[in-house]
Amino acid sequence: MPHSGVRHVFLHATAFARPPVGKRAGDPDEWRTNLCRVAVEVEEEEGATAVAEVTVVAVAVLEIVAVVVVEGMVMVVGVADVDMMVGAAGVDMMVEAVVGAAEAVEGLEIWPPEGIPPPAENVRQLEDKIIQQQKAGTSIGSLSLSDRITLPRRPGYGSTGRKIVLRTNYFQLDPRPQQTWYRYFVELQPNETVKRKRHRIFTLLLNSDRFAPHRAHVATDYAGIIVSAEKLQLGDGDRATVSIDYFDADQAGPGQNPRNYTAKIQQTGVLAVADLLQYLSSPAPNAFYDAKDEMVQALNIVMARHANANQDVVPVAGSKFFPLLGGANQHDLRGGLVALRGYYTSVRTSTLRVILNVNVCTAAFYQPGSLLDLLRRFRKQNNPKPDLPMPSVEGFVKRLRVETNHIRDEKKRPVKKVRVIAGFARKPLWGNAKAVKFDTEEYGNISVEDYFFKRYGLKLQTPEAPVVNVRSAQDPVYLPPELCTVLPGQIARRKLSDVQTAEMITVAARRPAENAKLIVGEGGGVVGLTGNTGLGAFGLRVDPKMITVDGRVLDPPTLQYQKEFTRPDNGSWNMIRKKFTAGAPVKNWTFLKLNLGRDPFYQNLPDIINSFHQMLNTCGLRADPPTPASGLNANLQEDDGQNYKILDSQFQRAKQQKLRLLLVILPTQRRETYAQIKSLADSRYGIHTVCVVADKIAKGQPQYMANVALKVNLKMGGTNQALHPTNLGTLSGGKTMVVGIDVTHPSPSSVKGAPSIAGVVASIDGSYAQWPASLRIQKGRKEMVTELTEMFVERLRLWQKKNGNALPTRILVYRDGVSEGQYSIVLNDELPLIRKACSAVYPPNGPKPKLTIVIVGKRHHTRFYPVTDEGHDGRTGNPKNGTVVDRGITMERGWDMFLQAHTGLQGTTRPAHYVVLLDEIGLGADDLEQLTHNLCYLFGRATKSVSICPPAYYADLLCERGRCYMFRALNISDAGSTTSTADSDKGFQQAQNEWGQGVHPDLKDSMFYI
Repeated sequence: MPHSGVRHVFLHATAFARPPVGKRAGDPDEWRTNLCRVAVEVEEEEGATAVAEVTVVAVAVLEIVAVVVVEGMVMVVGVADVDMMVGAAGVDMMVEAVVGAAEAVEGLEIWPPEGIPPPAENVRQLEDKIIQQQKAGTSIGSLSLSDRITLPRRPGYGSTGRKIVLRTNYFQLDPRPQQTWYRYFVELQPNETVKRKRHRIFTLLLNSDRFAPHRAHVATDYAGIIVSAEKLQLGDGDRATVSIDYFDADQAGPGQNPRNYTAKIQQTGVLAVADLLQYLSSPAPNAFYDAKDEMVQALNIVMARHANANQDVVPVAGSKFFPLLGGANQHDLRGGLVALRGYYTSVRTSTLRVILNVNVCTAAFYQPGSLLDLLRRFRKQNNPKPDLPMPSVEGFVKRLRVETNHIRDEKKRPVKKVRVIAGFARKPLWGNAKAVKFDTEEYGNISVEDYFFKRYGLKLQTPEAPVVNVRSAQDPVYLPPELCTVLPGQIARRKLSDVQTAEMITVAARRPAENAKLIVGEGGGVVGLTGNTGLGAFGLRVDPKMITVDGRVLDPPTLQYQKEFTRPDNGSWNMIRKKFTAGAPVKNWTFLKLNLGRDPFYQNLPDIINSFHQMLNTCGLRADPPTPASGLNANLQEDDGQNYKILDSQFQRAKQQKLRLLLVILPTQRRETYAQIKSLADSRYGIHTVCVVADKIAKGQPQYMANVALKVNLKMGGTNQALHPTNLGTLSGGKTMVVGIDVTHPSPSSVKGAPSIAGVVASIDGSYAQWPASLRIQKGRKEMVTELTEMFVERLRLWQKKNGNALPTRILVYRDGVSEGQYSIVLNDELPLIRKACSAVYPPNGPKPKLTIVIVGKRHHTRFYPVTDEGHDGRTGNPKNGTVVDRGITMERGWDMFLQAHTGLQGTTRPAHYVVLLDEIGLGADDLEQLTHNLCYLFGRATKSVSICPPAYYADLLCERGRCYMFRALNISDAGSTTSTADSDKGFQQAQNEWGQGVHPDLKDSMFYI
């Protein structure tokens, strides 16, 4: 690569792109123009035609642009970002990358460099003092969170890595120390289980005369708790009863015979803020505050008061608030749904302070407006043909609230009424306004169409549309959908289609700067960071500026391949001229070609298969040619039931030919076809399968072929990459078994009574490359792994078999899918089952393994925003991969950390949250952080670090694979029915029948699920 060319590019880049001294860089269009001029001049004068020379141009341009952006935008665009920016489209991609980076950093002006406060020194000092006093004691010991569960104390704070400062989406709450809050419980008679109605009842309760003197000082969760900043005058025993006549918000008052509720109010506690503050500020390691959960709950209720009081804000699950901004925060997901932007809030406690977590969130809501239009959108999205099963349509609109105004009062003014859709007509089934008839005193037996014409003078424009029933099956009231308006703010609690999921990911992916701006701007007004005049009555103040915290960037590990080592850059690496650490033999394999109509790709199939075979060997596998060379062939139909039979016959042939691996070439990405293949292959026939889509493999790109080879090697027992021995840390010596556990639950679209799926993966080798698994189904919605003892025994026995009859001396468990409120399940229910498994496998009188259990949290709302060049990735504005935060916002007692091991590709990256529940191994803070980070580079399906450590990642993939085995039971809307009359036992049996024997014996000791 000509070095003189690089100098030439530097000169031109400096001349064209550098802004005047003391001024900011120009707008993105100016950047685009300047960069294009640079690229064009380089191409003209250097004649960059070879890939190597284009690479020089790309690197040189981006390097000098990085300098300019640093001077003008306080941003670094790293050279690593040009890895994929070569070739014909290289210049355009470079321009897009730099313009995107400039736009991202423009948003960071909300934190000007001179105005960024350092992390709170008093917090850091107290954190260190707690550790010092802890080490001065006799042992680290444990922390009691309640009468039922204890957690290990933090052994210290991590110190390895490059120090950085980060903003985080937390805001400090300052409660008045002298403040006292009073807690009350409300029992409703009769009980009301509909959340919307219960919310309305509590609104009426707080607006009643009983609460008139205290209205500014009370807040509620609208479920059963009331918090007051002053003692309520309830009478003897701090009890009172209030009678409530129900009416909806759109009504002026109760009707003639309103539904009556009785609210029984009882004081249940007194919460002194001083007790909380004393606990948080105490340097004593064993400090404890027994009312902490109640106090945090009260703080959350008070902080949600502002948003709950706004009728233009839709509360969801008590912690998410979606403002109705007339479409400004709305994105069409198609199919009758829209994505709505809202804000999540949660009060947390940390060392020395109370903090409020605020984040942007996105959820799917029904498209407000015409019900008829909604039905049309749904049918068009899900099936453009007119034969979309009506149960699917009915399931989509059932329980939807609609408004009508076709009725007039005595002054001919429209009367608005709100109705709830119970379903479609049953006599005749799915009948329309022409077909459905009912008896009336005035007109006798009459059709819906004729009734609305005679009664209201309305001629229906679309009488062929199915009418909706807005009362009950026993006493129906029918309405034409064209007369119904879907009310705004109704969340869609249903599984999204693949298209809608892709749209949701796109709209939710916001760059860090945009995310932060929304939180402190629009979000601040919604949740009450600003303009919240009601906080003063509760003795609260919130700082509207984000907190800064200390962070560190851990170095990546060195990775070992067959004949060389490599050092990842920016969380990724390539396999050019590298072979897998241990390539597996690939024998008795071929391909299965699935056809759906005519596809010109198949004319080149022999060349594609030959290229794939060559890539397997290039990557280090020992692959025989496919046998038979002509492969297998099947023609799919539109009917999934027929396809199952077609696929079954092909797998029968493959089994008869003693094939161990099939490369399945799919014509399209159809979920049910994929599920049928995996169910047949994994469960019935015991044949490894790797699925590829025809139009992707047809391109013959080496990178795509190599990615498929990664899966093949793992399935056949090979090792793709390994850590350098010096990076194994606690895992060195090969005596530690690492385990991943996860449970996945049925979705709202599943059959009633559908089971949950529990999965356990465990390492079996010193390279931590192979992770065979155990898979079970259990009672739906049950988080505890019911058969954990049996599954753990299976993993221990296999480890013993693969390690010369030895057993691990240490077991490190990463438990996925557990919320903070479920920690007790792991310690009280699952830990005894693990110990029982060890007792069954280890010698009775011999030592048992030391156990460490770490929770892996993904569904949290903590985000970090770099504020210096050293902290961000240089491309998206996210933190660098390897960023770890274990102080400032972490648990005041206990041991947790946030680790972002991956490089964000789009949106704002979410770090993983690790919480230690048990530590018999005796890990240090640096030990756990570096070990977990290094493991993230061992995910065998990619040449990049991943967001959560592989044991948890693999356990998640395993459970997702289990969903394929009972696809129809878990996706009844896809199967053509969203309703079921079967009870839970029958639903479970249906799923169990689909599940069959589970994983085939021929695959159970492999990574079949990868």
